[in-house]
Amino acid sequence: MKRILIVMFWMAASLVAVGQEQNPKAILDKMSSVYKAMPGYEIGFVQKILSESEVVDRLTGEASVSKDKFLIKFQAQHIYCNGTVLWTYLVESQELTITNFEPDEAVINPSNVYDIYKEGFTYAYKRQDNIKGELVHVVELTSTNDDSDFTNVIMYIGQKDSYLKAWDLIDYAGAKTAFEVSSFKPNVTFPPGFFEFDEEKNPVQYKEDLRN
Repeated sequence: MKRILIVMFWMAASLVAVGQEQNPKAILDKMSSVYKAMPGYEIGFVQKILSESEVVDRLTGEASVSKDKFLIKFQAQHIYCNGTVLWTYLVESQELTITNFEPDEAVINPSNVYDIYKEGFTYAYKRQDNIKGELVHVVELTSTNDDSDFTNVIMYIGQKDSYLKAWDLIDYAGAKTAFEVSSFKPNVTFPPGFFEFDEEKNPVQYKEDLRN
C-alpha cells in the first residue's frame, strides 16, 4: 500500500511540474502562427449557455474564415465581413444591415479569437485537459481593459496541432458562455466575393445602410 501511495504521489507531482513548466506565451504564439499560415479554414461550433455550471441552452453554428474576412452562420443570422464592410442578414425576416467593420470595436469572432491575447489581456497556464480524447493546454486570459465585454477567456489548445478546440467567455457577472469546435477543415481557399453579401442570391425585404 505504501508503494502504491508513493507512486500516486509521484505521478501527481509530475503533473503539477508539467503545468508549471509550460510557457503560455509560447503556446499562444504557436496557435496564432498556425492559423495565420492558413489561406483559410472552416469550422462548425457549438455554443453552450451555462447557468451555475448547468447547460441551459445549446446552439450550433458554422464559420468560414480567411485572414480578416469571415462568414458566420448562426441560428437564423448570417454575418458577412470582407475586412472593411459588415453585412448582418436575418434570414427569416429578410432584413439586412450594412455597417463599417471596426476591428477594434468588434466582439470576439472566429477571425480574431486566436490573436486576442496580444493586446488587453494577461495570460497564465492553468493545466492539461482532455477534449474528445485529445490532450489540450488550458490557458486563461484575463482582461486588463475595463471596457471589455469579458473579464476572462479560457482557451483549450491542442497539444499536437495547436488548434483551438474550445474557449469559454466569462463576463463581469460571472456568467460563462462555452464554445466547442465540432468540426474543423484547415487550409481552405475561398472564391472571390465569398465574404460579401449578394442581394441577388438572398431576398431582402428591408435594408439599412449605416456606413459613414
